[in-house]
Amino acid sequence: MKKKTDTDIITLFRDFQKEILDNKPNTKIMFDEVRMMKFKIKPLQGDISLLNFNDTRLIEILWSLGKLDEFFKKEFKRINPHKKRIFFQLFDSVHKQFQSQLGRLSLKSEKVARPSAVLEMEIFKELRSTRKYN
Repeated sequence: MKKKTDTDIITLFRDFQKEILDNKPNTKIMFDEVRMMKFKIKPLQGDISLLNFNDTRLIEILWSLGKLDEFFKKEFKRINPHKKRIFFQLFDSVHKQFQSQLGRLSLKSEKVARPSAVLEMEIFKELRSTRKYN
């Protein structure tokens, strides 16, 4: 039997799933929102220019990751310290699912000559500076 604290956290994630992830806007809106989320893509190996960055699944996954990040920032500070470990475990599980989906994407454009070419890239979110300068 789950503890009450576990249920509260699970309910938060269930609501996030139903209200946000299950109600994705159209691809154009998601694309615009992803641009505002300030994701950066850093090539580590291979030619990144050969990729199709307009792939619908890529946009959906990045949008979902961005929304998950917003959810985490909003809810984590409101969570009781005793519940934070459970919250983080659930967050980590959902985050890994999206990372796994990213890893399985085939983003090669039609102009790719070598189908076996290796590409490794890092996708991260640009952090806003909260430091105020005088």
